[in-house]
Amino acid sequence: PPRAAADAAGRLTDVRGRLDESLRLAAALTPPPADPAPPVAGRPPLTTVGELARGGALVMRTGGNGGHARVPVLTDPDVLSGTGPSGTLPESDEEAVLTEPGDVVVPVLGGGAVARVIDDATAGAALGRNLVLLRPEPAVLDPWFLAGFLRGTANRRQAGSYASTAARLDVRRLRLPRLAPAEQRRYGARFRALDEFERALGQAGRLGAQLVRGMYDGLADGTIAPD
Repeated sequence: PPRAAADAAGRLTDVRGRLDESLRLAAALTPPPADPAPPVAGRPPLTTVGELARGGALVMRTGGNGGHARVPVLTDPDVLSGTGPSGTLPESDEEAVLTEPGDVVVPVLGGGAVARVIDDATAGAALGRNLVLLRPEPAVLDPWFLAGFLRGTANRRQAGSYASTAARLDVRRLRLPRLAPAEQRRYGARFRALDEFERALGQAGRLGAQLVRGMYDGLADGTIAPD
Protein backbone atom coordinates (compact mmCIF):
# COMPACT_ATOMS: atom_id res chain seq x y z
CA PRO A 1 0.00 0.00 0.00
CA PRO A 2 1.15 3.59 -0.58
CA ARG A 3 2.77 5.35 2.34
CA ALA A 4 0.72 7.93 4.21
CA ALA A 5 1.82 11.47 3.43
CA ALA A 6 2.08 12.28 7.14
CA ASP A 7 4.45 9.33 7.72
CA ALA A 8 6.71 10.33 4.82
CA ALA A 9 6.83 13.96 5.90
CA GLY A 10 7.45 12.98 9.53
CA ARG A 11 10.39 10.77 8.61
CA LEU A 12 11.96 13.52 6.55
CA THR A 13 11.43 16.03 9.34
CA ASP A 14 13.31 13.70 11.68
CA VAL A 15 16.18 13.33 9.17
CA ARG A 16 16.27 17.11 8.73
CA GLY A 17 16.56 17.61 12.48
CA ARG A 18 19.42 15.11 12.76
CA LEU A 19 21.12 16.76 9.78
CA ASP A 20 20.90 20.18 11.47
CA GLU A 21 22.55 18.68 14.58
CA SER A 22 25.33 17.10 12.53
CA LEU A 23 26.01 20.32 10.64
CA ARG A 24 26.22 22.30 13.88
CA LEU A 25 28.62 19.72 15.31
CA ALA A 26 30.78 19.79 12.16
CA ALA A 27 30.89 23.59 12.28
CA ALA A 28 31.95 23.52 15.94
CA LEU A 29 34.69 20.96 15.18
CA THR A 30 36.09 22.79 12.13
CA PRO A 31 39.86 23.07 12.59
CA PRO A 32 41.24 26.53 13.33
CA PRO A 33 43.25 28.34 10.63
CA ALA A 34 46.52 26.57 9.98
CA ASP A 35 49.70 28.29 11.14
CA PRO A 36 53.00 27.57 9.39
CA ALA A 37 55.40 25.47 11.41
CA PRO A 38 58.37 27.41 12.80
CA PRO A 39 61.70 26.82 11.06
CA VAL A 40 63.75 24.07 12.65
CA ALA A 41 67.40 23.17 12.34
CA GLY A 42 66.60 19.73 11.00
CA ARG A 43 63.81 17.25 10.65
CA PRO A 44 63.54 14.46 13.25
CA PRO A 45 64.84 11.06 12.12
CA LEU A 46 62.29 8.71 10.59
CA THR A 47 61.44 5.13 11.42
CA THR A 48 59.14 2.61 9.75
CA VAL A 49 56.31 0.43 11.01
CA GLY A 50 58.49 -2.61 10.32
CA GLU A 51 61.30 -1.23 12.51
CA LEU A 52 58.84 -0.40 15.30
CA ALA A 53 57.44 -3.94 15.15
CA ARG A 54 60.91 -5.47 15.32
CA GLY A 55 61.79 -3.23 18.26
CA GLY A 56 58.67 -4.16 20.24
CA ALA A 57 57.01 -0.71 20.04
CA LEU A 58 53.98 -2.30 18.37
CA VAL A 59 52.50 -5.66 17.43
CA MET A 60 51.39 -6.23 13.85
CA ARG A 61 48.57 -8.67 12.96
CA THR A 62 46.65 -9.45 9.77
CA GLY A 63 42.95 -10.29 9.62
CA GLY A 64 40.83 -12.80 7.75
CA ASN A 65 40.26 -15.72 10.15
CA GLY A 66 36.88 -16.22 11.79
CA GLY A 67 37.87 -18.61 14.57
CA HIS A 68 35.03 -20.33 16.43
CA ALA A 69 33.58 -17.36 18.30
CA ARG A 70 30.68 -15.70 16.50
CA VAL A 71 31.52 -12.00 16.84
CA PRO A 72 30.95 -9.03 14.49
CA VAL A 73 33.64 -8.62 11.85
CA LEU A 74 35.25 -5.30 11.00
CA THR A 75 35.62 -5.07 7.22
CA ASP A 76 37.68 -2.75 5.07
CA PRO A 77 34.51 -0.89 3.90
CA ASP A 78 33.67 -0.36 7.61
CA VAL A 79 37.09 1.17 8.18
CA LEU A 80 36.87 3.34 5.07
CA SER A 81 33.41 4.67 5.96
CA GLY A 82 33.99 4.97 9.71
CA THR A 83 31.02 2.74 10.56
CA GLY A 84 30.62 -0.20 12.94
CA PRO A 85 31.53 -3.83 12.16
CA SER A 86 29.16 -5.28 9.58
CA GLY A 87 30.83 -8.35 8.11
CA THR A 88 31.05 -12.07 8.70
CA LEU A 89 33.78 -14.66 8.31
CA PRO A 90 33.49 -18.44 8.01
CA GLU A 91 34.55 -20.41 11.06
CA SER A 92 38.12 -21.63 11.04
CA ASP A 93 40.58 -23.39 13.31
CA GLU A 94 42.81 -20.32 13.28
CA GLU A 95 42.02 -17.89 16.08
CA ALA A 96 40.41 -14.62 15.03
CA VAL A 97 42.25 -11.35 15.69
CA LEU A 98 40.01 -9.32 18.02
CA THR A 99 40.35 -5.55 18.17
CA GLU A 100 41.10 -3.64 21.36
CA PRO A 101 40.75 0.07 22.23
CA GLY A 102 43.80 1.95 20.96
CA ASP A 103 44.53 -0.45 18.09
CA VAL A 104 45.19 1.16 14.71
CA VAL A 105 43.60 -0.62 11.73
CA VAL A 106 44.84 -0.01 8.18
CA PRO A 107 43.26 -1.27 4.92
CA VAL A 108 45.87 -2.59 2.50
CA LEU A 109 43.86 -2.37 -0.74
CA GLY A 110 42.56 0.59 -2.69
CA GLY A 111 45.37 3.11 -2.20
CA GLY A 112 43.36 5.40 0.09
CA ALA A 113 44.85 7.26 3.03
CA VAL A 114 42.97 5.67 5.96
CA ALA A 115 44.05 4.52 9.41
CA ARG A 116 41.39 4.06 12.09
CA VAL A 117 41.92 4.07 15.84
CA ILE A 118 39.64 1.52 17.52
CA ASP A 119 37.37 2.92 20.24
CA ASP A 120 35.33 1.18 22.94
CA ALA A 121 32.31 0.82 20.62
CA THR A 122 34.29 -1.12 18.01
CA ALA A 123 36.52 -3.11 20.37
CA GLY A 124 35.97 -6.87 20.40
CA ALA A 125 35.23 -7.15 16.67
CA ALA A 126 37.16 -9.68 14.60
CA LEU A 127 39.57 -8.26 12.05
CA GLY A 128 38.40 -8.87 8.49
CA ARG A 129 40.29 -9.57 5.29
CA ASN A 130 42.61 -6.99 3.72
CA LEU A 131 43.14 -5.27 7.07
CA VAL A 132 46.30 -4.94 9.16
CA LEU A 133 46.11 -4.25 12.89
CA LEU A 134 48.85 -2.34 14.69
CA ARG A 135 48.77 -2.53 18.49
CA PRO A 136 51.15 0.14 19.89
CA GLU A 137 52.87 -0.15 23.24
CA PRO A 138 51.18 2.75 25.10
CA ALA A 139 54.29 3.84 27.02
CA VAL A 140 56.23 4.17 23.77
CA LEU A 141 53.80 5.03 20.99
CA ASP A 142 50.65 7.17 20.95
CA PRO A 143 47.94 5.55 18.77
CA TRP A 144 46.59 8.84 17.37
CA PHE A 145 50.11 10.01 16.52
CA LEU A 146 50.70 6.69 14.74
CA ALA A 147 47.41 6.77 12.83
CA GLY A 148 47.81 10.41 11.81
CA PHE A 149 51.22 10.02 10.24
CA LEU A 150 50.21 6.78 8.53
CA ARG A 151 47.49 8.73 6.69
CA GLY A 152 49.94 11.05 4.94
CA THR A 153 49.41 10.83 1.17
CA ALA A 154 53.10 10.98 0.26
CA ASN A 155 53.87 8.38 2.94
CA ARG A 156 51.35 5.90 1.56
CA ARG A 157 52.44 6.54 -2.03
CA GLN A 158 55.98 5.63 -1.05
CA ALA A 159 54.79 2.43 0.66
CA GLY A 160 52.44 1.33 -2.13
CA SER A 161 53.01 -1.48 -4.57
CA TYR A 162 50.89 -2.25 -7.60
CA ALA A 163 49.47 -5.63 -8.50
CA SER A 164 47.56 -6.40 -11.66
CA THR A 165 44.16 -5.37 -10.28
CA ALA A 166 44.65 -3.03 -7.33
CA ALA A 167 47.11 -0.94 -5.40
CA ARG A 168 48.34 -2.79 -2.32
CA LEU A 169 49.90 -1.11 0.68
CA ASP A 170 53.02 -2.51 2.34
CA VAL A 171 52.26 -1.34 5.89
CA ARG A 172 55.76 -2.20 7.10
CA ARG A 173 57.22 0.50 4.85
CA LEU A 174 55.05 3.32 6.21
CA ARG A 175 57.17 5.94 7.95
CA LEU A 176 56.77 8.26 10.91
CA PRO A 177 59.14 10.51 12.86
CA ARG A 178 60.90 9.44 16.02
CA LEU A 179 59.51 11.78 18.68
CA ALA A 180 59.37 11.77 22.47
CA PRO A 181 56.05 10.60 23.98
CA ALA A 182 55.08 14.15 25.05
CA GLU A 183 55.56 15.47 21.50
CA GLN A 184 53.69 12.48 20.10
CA ARG A 185 50.71 13.34 22.29
CA ARG A 186 50.70 16.94 20.97
CA TYR A 187 50.38 15.64 17.42
CA GLY A 188 47.98 12.92 18.55
CA ALA A 189 45.57 15.45 20.06
CA ARG A 190 45.42 17.37 16.79
CA PHE A 191 44.97 14.21 14.74
CA ARG A 192 42.17 13.07 17.07
CA ALA A 193 40.36 16.41 16.66
CA LEU A 194 40.63 16.03 12.87
CA ASP A 195 39.13 12.55 13.13
CA GLU A 196 36.15 13.90 15.11
CA PHE A 197 35.62 16.60 12.49
CA GLU A 198 35.83 14.04 9.69
CA ARG A 199 33.28 11.78 11.39
CA ALA A 200 30.86 14.69 11.85
CA LEU A 201 31.22 15.58 8.16
CA GLY A 202 30.61 11.97 7.17
CA GLN A 203 27.47 11.74 9.29
CA ALA A 204 26.19 15.02 7.85
CA GLY A 205 26.88 13.75 4.33
CA ARG A 206 24.98 10.50 4.91
CA LEU A 207 21.99 12.31 6.43
CA GLY A 208 22.04 14.90 3.65
CA ALA A 209 21.96 12.17 1.01
CA GLN A 210 19.10 10.44 2.86
CA LEU A 211 17.14 13.71 2.98
CA VAL A 212 17.69 14.43 -0.71
CA ARG A 213 16.66 10.89 -1.73
CA GLY A 214 13.56 11.04 0.47
CA MET A 215 12.56 14.42 -0.96
CA TYR A 216 12.90 13.17 -4.53
CA ASP A 217 10.85 10.06 -3.75
CA GLY A 218 8.19 11.94 -1.79
CA LEU A 219 7.72 14.56 -4.47
CA ALA A 220 7.64 11.92 -7.21
CA ASP A 221 5.09 9.63 -5.49
CA GLY A 222 2.86 12.44 -4.25
CA THR A 223 3.38 11.98 -0.50
CA ILE A 224 5.05 15.40 -0.15
CA ALA A 225 3.65 18.69 -1.42
CA PRO A 226 5.93 20.76 -3.66
CA ASP A 227 5.41 23.93 -1.56
